[in-house]
Amino acid sequence: MEAIHGLLKAFSGQILGRKSAEVTSTGEAGEFDATLKSLLSSDPAKKVSEEELFSGLVQERIKKTKGDEALKEFQKVLEESKASHKKADGFIAHEDATKEALKAFQAAGKLTQEETDSIYSQAFAAAQLDDNKEVLFDDRGGPNDPTMAVAAMEQALLLSKALIQKFDAGTEKAPVRSVTEPAVGKGVHGGGGTSEAGSAGFLFKPVSDSDGKLAVLLPSQLAGLVKGVTLVGPNGEIIEKGRYTGNGNGGRDHFRFSKTGGSYPDGLTVQVTMMNDEIVRYIIQETSERNENLSQDSGGGSSGQNTSGSPGRGSTGSGGRNQNTL
Repeated sequence: MEAIHGLLKAFSGQILGRKSAEVTSTGEAGEFDATLKSLLSSDPAKKVSEEELFSGLVQERIKKTKGDEALKEFQKVLEESKASHKKADGFIAHEDATKEALKAFQAAGKLTQEETDSIYSQAFAAAQLDDNKEVLFDDRGGPNDPTMAVAAMEQALLLSKALIQKFDAGTEKAPVRSVTEPAVGKGVHGGGGTSEAGSAGFLFKPVSDSDGKLAVLLPSQLAGLVKGVTLVGPNGEIIEKGRYTGNGNGGRDHFRFSKTGGSYPDGLTVQVTMMNDEIVRYIIQETSERNENLSQDSGGGSSGQNTSGSPGRGSTGSGGRNQNTL
């Protein structure tokens, strides 16, 4: 009888242990949903993009690993970063803004390099909503631009929660990534596919290697013939004059600007004034993306308007998902 009682007690303990684990798991899952919904939207029918989900997951990971106070501190940094990445039409490049905030939070001593890369890696992996697992896409797109990935809120949370739970349980590891890696696959507008060192054409680089701000490289055939480079808004307003910083990368004149490319409005014109006062224009449809080898629009005016037709959004060398990382 004592042996039977012992077996029953052990069996009951196993059942209670399982139920306790189930309750804990359910509680954690509920907390995950509540956290993400508070960061994104409580509306289950709302569509959320991979970039938005990624930003929410980074915040959830900071809350999970460092606590509520750390999350509040990070959110202040993130809001400042979002403001600097906000376009004229209100669109925010969430991936760039969140990565910049993560790097700033680490630089402030709030995270170690290992913690930063772990949070970034897990959030990047869990934010995937389509078959392309190496890229985060936003919710902008159109007939010629497939570079978008969205899902209903509930569906997105189910997908991300399944992976996050495995990461937390240690049953699966996120592919190791570094927060310093460049964003890839958003489309390289124009010719694309060439390296800076091997090219002599036009290049609009939203985030330069030297200072993290916009750099414009002009075709080598224009070297020494340019009076200045000006950014002109879609309505013809002059936004900023570039600063000449030398010649290099295939014999091209370099001009630098005060902000990241994505901080300027889409539909931007890079207006080049030649020594003979001729105007050459390059139309930038997506300022947060690298644009290279664009055809130029030459004319005598200086309004910055496109008179020859600009390459459409998503006009890339590989159907809008070019994996060139340069």
